[in-house]
Amino acid sequence: YKVCKAFFPCGSPMSTPKGLEGLLESNFEKSRALLKDASYDGTPIVLMHSTDLAVLTNLGPVAKSLLEKGGFKVDMVSMDWQTLVARRAKKEPPAAGGWHAFLTSWVAADILNPVMMGFMNASCDKAMFGWPCDKEIESLRDQFARETNPARQKAIAEAVQVRETQYPTHIPLGQWYLPSPTRKSVDGIIQAPVPVFWNVTKK
Repeated sequence: YKVCKAFFPCGSPMSTPKGLEGLLESNFEKSRALLKDASYDGTPIVLMHSTDLAVLTNLGPVAKSLLEKGGFKVDMVSMDWQTLVARRAKKEPPAAGGWHAFLTSWVAADILNPVMMGFMNASCDKAMFGWPCDKEIESLRDQFARETNPARQKAIAEAVQVRETQYPTHIPLGQWYLPSPTRKSVDGIIQAPVPVFWNVTKK
């Protein structure tokens, strides 16, 4: 695991800390104060917890604990991933089978810029689960798609990230790495964001 306070993968061309200064600090006292200012009434947050995918299983209990330290009441509902996938498509209120939050992860190679990153889609009913709706994010994503100059693309990506701190479509919680063991008899493995099977030889 690596702390990465950025929406785009740390170490990638579009990665930037801009807009996230002072955020993602686990400041529980400040969180409780903000909830009080917002007149939070203690309604439980429905957190969907996937139990059958090893890479996700431990995230739910950790998130529940941290949210509770921050002043939220949390109803963590455990289920297998397929049930979670079915439930996250529901737009009904949590009391009617909907939800507030779930945790997942994505291969870094698929989230390198605002256009590729599915969870940055803010096109309302056409967006990803949660259905964020923000014209500014969509305008910036469109500008990024039309821009060919890398420096200007980076500036647009920074603007998207700043807007995400004002209207978050999702919250990044860091990066993790999955080790991939190979036999000594296997050679030519190419270091890549995802497994590739060319160039491989067996002794």
